[in-house]
Amino acid sequence: MRVRQAPGVSVILLPDGRLALTSRLADSTFECAPPIAAMWIALRQHDGDCDAAAAMLAVLWQADPVHLRADMEVWIDELVDAGLLIVSH
Repeated sequence: MRVRQAPGVSVILLPDGRLALTSRLADSTFECAPPIAAMWIALRQHDGDCDAAAAMLAVLWQADPVHLRADMEVWIDELVDAGLLIVSH
């Protein structure tokens, strides 16, 4: 699964480590805690590849990559529902 920003979405990393995604088209904003911001950065570093992003973060965080990817999928589903992300398989 690959993830990318939906058209019209802007992304801002806030000074406190949170991430803000805003869509002009969907008229929605979503703020994420620093661990979610790290997931976003990992996705961007891996061209939207969820498996690669989860594997990298699992090593850094000493976490189970399967559980981490499942957590990412829940978050991604929320952002897709809000019109902020697009998923391709």
